[in-house]
Amino acid sequence: MLRYMAVGTRRFGLYPMYVHQRDNWEFFAVLRGKCGALFTEAEQPSLQQHHLWVFPPEIPHGWRGEGVGRCKIAVFHFGKVPPLLEKTIRERGYLVCALVPNQVRRLEEIHTELRASYGSVTEKSLMFFEKALLELSLIALSETLFTPDQNGVDYALEKVLDCLAWYSDHMAEQPKLDQIAQAVSVSVRHLRRLFWHVRREGPQTAFTRLRLERAMGLLSLSNLKLDAIARQCGFSSSSDFCRVFRIHHHMAPDAWRKKHLPTYEEPPATRK
Repeated sequence: MLRYMAVGTRRFGLYPMYVHQRDNWEFFAVLRGKCGALFTEAEQPSLQQHHLWVFPPEIPHGWRGEGVGRCKIAVFHFGKVPPLLEKTIRERGYLVCALVPNQVRRLEEIHTELRASYGSVTEKSLMFFEKALLELSLIALSETLFTPDQNGVDYALEKVLDCLAWYSDHMAEQPKLDQIAQAVSVSVRHLRRLFWHVRREGPQTAFTRLRLERAMGLLSLSNLKLDAIARQCGFSSSSDFCRVFRIHHHMAPDAWRKKHLPTYEEPPATRK
């Protein structure tokens, strides 16, 4: 679910973005000019132009630019990313790739296409957000080489993706694990093995994350009440939703809703 996005010009040479940990996965692209990621305040990063970085939530980082020069950036924050991208990044820490001209243009177009949905969220908006996430993920993985298995297809990953997609479409119905396994033509026992192989977690843990992810999207981008969010996200009641949310995020949903996400605005100019 899209949590934050922005396209604009920044002067990270004059106003560096301080190193801090995000709440979400960050796609950060420099479209014009130069900037670089830094991991300590004293660091002098390698400055890049036409690059895309993807960071998981737990990696603190900031941004620094070139002197007084301006750079145009595009930023997208998501609560989750596709399993293949997550797996690749977990192995490396974070991901960075060079952008070709048509990818630079496409990133700007994605922001334009999402603007209306981001400003006024409907159920259809969620589909636009998922489409944008997949496209951003494919761009991020464009330089990553993958070796196919003996059958030419990663069977475990394919089944897990099918399962997550099916559950995402049916979570409001609160399906049981045997229904989910039947929907993707595997046994419950085999489904558990597949999830552990691909994600190192059980299917119920992954489903809870999906429910909370959708709930956080609705909390941050809609005015729906907790009862309505609980129903849409497969919780038995608003109290059940609040209980699970507190366990995972250590705060109530309403408190999370009021929390400000990090911004990329420059500080106001001081008068001399």
